[in-house]
Amino acid sequence: MLTTTIRVLLYGLEKSGKSTIITSFQKGIFTSGTPSTAQTISEITINNNLTFNITEVGGRKEVKTFVLKFLDHVDAIIFVIDGSDERSFVDVEPEFKKILNHPQSFGKPLAVLFHKKDIAQVHPSTIIEKLDILNRIDRPHRVFSSTAKEPQYFGQVLSWIHQRLIEDDHPLPDRFSRFLTIYILDMLNDHEKGLPLLSILGQLEIISRTGQVEYNRDKIMGILRKLMSVGEIEYVKPFQVWQITRKGREKLQSSELIKGDLQEELRTLLDKESVKISLNKDEKELLDDFELDELAELYKKTTTRKRKI
Repeated sequence: MLTTTIRVLLYGLEKSGKSTIITSFQKGIFTSGTPSTAQTISEITINNNLTFNITEVGGRKEVKTFVLKFLDHVDAIIFVIDGSDERSFVDVEPEFKKILNHPQSFGKPLAVLFHKKDIAQVHPSTIIEKLDILNRIDRPHRVFSSTAKEPQYFGQVLSWIHQRLIEDDHPLPDRFSRFLTIYILDMLNDHEKGLPLLSILGQLEIISRTGQVEYNRDKIMGILRKLMSVGEIEYVKPFQVWQITRKGREKLQSSELIKGDLQEELRTLLDKESVKISLNKDEKELLDDFELDELAELYKKTTTRKRKI
């Protein structure tokens, strides 16, 4: 069986719990780890064929000055924050942004581990706001709450990193992703002044209850990154909102209409799939043949929402 190895940088301030997280996960029970004086390399294998090579860099003043040199040699980053020490947050921000803004970290999955949640002094949302990471689109990212007393939390972080790396290799292949793209462009087109990320996520979560789209925050963030990379949307930092660009509006306007029986046949297939009826091979091939623009046009023709195009 082929083994995949993922290289991860584990970093955070001194006494944030990095070594304890690793030791507890490896032993399956809460066990205090030995604080890192410089760097420690651990190897963790899950599912028998997925290995994580984790480089833990200590948070001591004399050590953290060279942490950046590791960024070129890893696939993902885990940044650990001690949730029980609110006084340390003032020192967390510069270290976090040093990693976040370094060119070698761009595009690499970033997991922010809000550690010691069982004795935390603040809610994780405080950290999210302080570090201003909610709207970052230059990499996949997520904030996790954890405690070494429940080692399984770290396994969820590793699984998330693996999934993000897989999705980057196979970007947006499915119909749900295409429909999410349509909804995002349509939503922003209806709001000329733009929308904050939380509004976009909230509306898509509501729409997902209809069965037409799948709500997946990581996938949505990936779509935002891709739409921004091709110039169809933009993030207006002073107002912290996303806006559709002229190119994005042209995309919604430019597609040719799906005509006649073909439109009805596609609509039938979409309705059939929405109620979880299995499609046969020919039906799946027909569904896959439609381009994004055609699906967008079909959506425009069938939606009851008012549009401003």
